[in-house]
Amino acid sequence: MWLHLTLLLLLSWSLGSHEVEPGCEDWTFSSSSSSEVCCRRCKPGNRLVTKCDMDVKVLCTPCENGTYTDNNNAMFCKKCTECIKPLRMKKRCTASSDTVCECIEGFQCGDEACSFCVQQCGKGEEPTEHRDCRPCPAGMFNSQIHHHCMKWSSSCRSPDQQIVAEGTAISDIVCADLKPTMPNEIPPKTDSKDPGMKLVIAIICACLIISSAMPLCVAMYFKREKTVKMPLGPAETPAGPMLVPEPEQCSFCFPQEEHGSHSSLLLNDKPFELVV
Repeated sequence: MWLHLTLLLLLSWSLGSHEVEPGCEDWTFSSSSSSEVCCRRCKPGNRLVTKCDMDVKVLCTPCENGTYTDNNNAMFCKKCTECIKPLRMKKRCTASSDTVCECIEGFQCGDEACSFCVQQCGKGEEPTEHRDCRPCPAGMFNSQIHHHCMKWSSSCRSPDQQIVAEGTAISDIVCADLKPTMPNEIPPKTDSKDPGMKLVIAIICACLIISSAMPLCVAMYFKREKTVKMPLGPAETPAGPMLVPEPEQCSFCFPQEEHGSHSSLLLNDKPFELVV
């Protein structure tokens, strides 16, 4: 087991050493000795071991695991920061940079480096010096997350506006334009019907009128045709006795010869009479 742990430590050290290139980045010859060189600036992630030496490779060395340096001329490496709840790690520590922490949900960084967290205050609240939240006092509001409360406005910005609603813990006063209404002014009548609906109603009414009048027109047409095509019959004679015109009596008549048998002539022995 100890062998495994040793191998893991060596592996992590080797990986860490491979991440940082050892050595001096900027060096010059020593002014006091021509055989020595002096390091002006170590490579990132390296700390300064000695200022001058005959071998340039021993001037700087990488920071050990768990340490870092952001100063190329520092003699010592600093320990990496640990993110303790409510902090959590956002970016892992390297040889040239410290750990980057952030706050968990419901908390907010208390400073620029996010070295500590404070409770995140919602709307209608404000943060305190004790790193907690308190409600906005009366007459004040806060409409943003984790901001300090502000006083309500005392009046509307425009002189043509009036206050229609008081402020709340999360909003300022509400202003609106109030247009005076004349007592004798009658609002115009607005037709709520759609123009398309009007057209549909007109078409339906026209169809109803046409469908109602069509049977009457057809009946009148056929009745007229029947009357014209009926044949004329003989003139009806009135019932009752017929009046026969009497013959005119003339004042002078010629004797008329009677026709008949011989016996009738013998029996009729009367002379002719002259009627005057």
